[in-house]
Amino acid sequence: MYEPQHFLELKDNPSNFGDPKWESNSSPTQSSLAHSTTNGNGNGNVDRVLFQDLVEIVPLVQSLIDRKASSSFTRRASVTYTKTPSRESLSRKVPNRNAAQSMPTRKKRENASNNLDADSVSSFSSRASAAEKEQEEDIKNQANAVQAKLDELKKQTAQKDSVIKASQLQLSDAKIKLADKQAALEKLQWEAMTSNKSVEKLQGELDTLQGEMSSFMILFEGLVKTDSTVCAEDYDTSPCTLDHLPYIDDWDETQMQKMEAARKAYEAAVVAAKERQDEESIAAAASARLHLRSFVLKT
Repeated sequence: MYEPQHFLELKDNPSNFGDPKWESNSSPTQSSLAHSTTNGNGNGNVDRVLFQDLVEIVPLVQSLIDRKASSSFTRRASVTYTKTPSRESLSRKVPNRNAAQSMPTRKKRENASNNLDADSVSSFSSRASAAEKEQEEDIKNQANAVQAKLDELKKQTAQKDSVIKASQLQLSDAKIKLADKQAALEKLQWEAMTSNKSVEKLQGELDTLQGEMSSFMILFEGLVKTDSTVCAEDYDTSPCTLDHLPYIDDWDETQMQKMEAARKAYEAAVVAAKERQDEESIAAAASARLHLRSFVLKT
């Protein structure tokens, strides 16, 4: 009855636990308990931890019994003397008491182990969550890097497509220009062919006119010679009239010079048309031909 009461008082006043006198005080009970602990350990019937707890508690109880009432205690009770138990009774009672006292210790140890397990689980879970977060961060970084590379490839592809489209447009423009040049060349070839035909036609007409002019000049010279011969044979001092050729009177030196100038102008126009081969030179040659033909048609 007394030992639990003083144990509670000691719990209420924890300041007295630090008194080194408690540890220095020795009693026959402590010696006997130590001796019984040694014997129990040798026999293997008593738990070593329980005996160690008992060895630590008994001096405290003994000191509380021997100690007079002090003002440091908040609670006071009557002190009664209890007989020191014998070794046999102590050996019988100690296991039960140790068993009763070991229950809180075991609970404390179980709670400590549970706390350690909880701490280890929480630390493991925190580490696992940190590793998982780090892995997710790495995956995000890799995904961002892949996305950046994909965007770069898309940009390069778009640039290449724009270059290809620009090249295609330039090629289309070059094809259009080439087609225009081909059309212009074909037009020039057709105009050159037409000009050649016109020149050939004018050359034929010029040759015809030259032949006509030659025949006309031969005829004119023959007529002049005939008229002079007739006049010489008749020895007539009167002027010789050529009534049978009335159009000869209309021919004088001025008209002959005009016709010769027209013939030379026509020849020069034909030569210029051959060299230049354009519409203007061809038109000039045709006009000169008509002018020369007008002199011939008068005859």
